[in-house]
Amino acid sequence: MKKAALGANPTLRTSGTQTLLRGLLLLEKVGEGVRDLPTLASSLGLSRSTTYRILSALVRAGYLVHEPKIGYRLGPQLIRLGFKAYGQLQLPILARPHLERLRDATNETVHLAIREGAEVIYIDKVPGRRELQLASQIGSRFPAQSTALGKAILAWLPEEEARRAFVPGLKRTERTIAEWELFLDELKRTRQRGYALDMEENETGVRCVAAPIFNGRGEPVAAVSVSTASIYLDDTRVPEVAHMVQQVAQAISRELGS
Repeated sequence: MKKAALGANPTLRTSGTQTLLRGLLLLEKVGEGVRDLPTLASSLGLSRSTTYRILSALVRAGYLVHEPKIGYRLGPQLIRLGFKAYGQLQLPILARPHLERLRDATNETVHLAIREGAEVIYIDKVPGRRELQLASQIGSRFPAQSTALGKAILAWLPEEEARRAFVPGLKRTERTIAEWELFLDELKRTRQRGYALDMEENETGVRCVAAPIFNGRGEPVAAVSVSTASIYLDDTRVPEVAHMVQQVAQAISRELGS
């Protein structure tokens, strides 16, 4: 008789969900100022041993910090997530006027994106004024390594983090950079010139220019791009468009405290 798969066991699923919810509730209690183990345990109606086990896991993951004779406080990982959530919530609203001005100046489609793992996600789009329109949508996801938006973010991250977002052998088009050493060289060039290029690497016939957006701690949290059909963005026009994209990215970064 076959053993049931781990994920198919409803008891295990329920137990896992229950532990997750308890962990979240403990984070909320610590955020409210509850510091000591006995009070945290009683506030959730849990045993001290169960509460200690969950708290220890949260400490190991960086969501909580334990200080002897003081108790628990929110950890750096939770604070980082909070800043990211706040930035993602406010960024499209804050950036929208800048994106519209960039579209007006270039007549091309403008995208705003953030990175999630090995992908970029469009969180805003201002359609261009060309007869030929791009089919991209807010919420669309694409590999970071094949897009100007992704390269604009990855180029300002530590090399090991950029490598984790790299997918060996990826081929969106025949121009996609699929070897790590070549991609690393591309990131170095991107950082030197201050903007990233996608020369039909993500979609045949489409070119993009992007620049990074930084938060108040100097971290690349998003990127802005101009995207259009290749016929509208030849090699001679790239520097002009890149300059405007960089100006907009810098203006948004200043509003984020950079």
